[in-house]
Formats: sequence, structure tokens, C-alpha cells
Amino acid sequence: MIKFRLNEFRDIARWLDKKLPGPLAFFLKGWLWGLEERYIDAKVDAALEKAIAPHRPPEPTLTAPTFTSTPSEVEGLDIISLSYKNGIQEEQEH
Repeated sequence: MIKFRLNEFRDIARWLDKKLPGPLAFFLKGWLWGLEERYIDAKVDAALEKAIAPHRPPEPTLTAPTFTSTPSEVEGLDIISLSYKNGIQEEQEH
């Protein structure tokens, strides 16, 4: 038996049970249960975004890295480095 968390969806499921044949009502209640899960997730996401918005910085704190590539001793294998504005530098050889 499918259990619904919200009264609105529970009422719709009861209506489906009364008005439609069993297999069709069961299929639609399964779809309705999935819809309820997505609805709850969307409501939670919206509430979190609304609660976090006053505490979020107005603009990003990181800038895009600068990319440099210099040839190495091996043909086709360059030395690639990424450097950031705040002084952190990462190097990767490919």
C-alpha cells in the first residue's frame, strides 16, 4: 500500500480509489507518489534557497584561473599550469 505524506495527495489517492478501476488507480497512485516526492524536494530546495540568500556573498570570491602552457623536452607533452589571483598555484604535467 502506498503511503502519502501530504493530505492533499492522500485525498487525491482516495478519490482515485473510488472513481477508477483497481489496476489503473494503483498505477496512478504510484505516479502521484513520485510527484509528491518531487514536490516535497522542490519545496525544501526553495525554502533553503530563501533561508540562505541573506547570508550568501553578493559576488563570487574566486576569479577565473589563468592558464599557461609551455613546451617541454618531450614533443607533444606540454607543461600546463593554472594560477589563481589569490596566489595559489597548481601545476600539472600532461
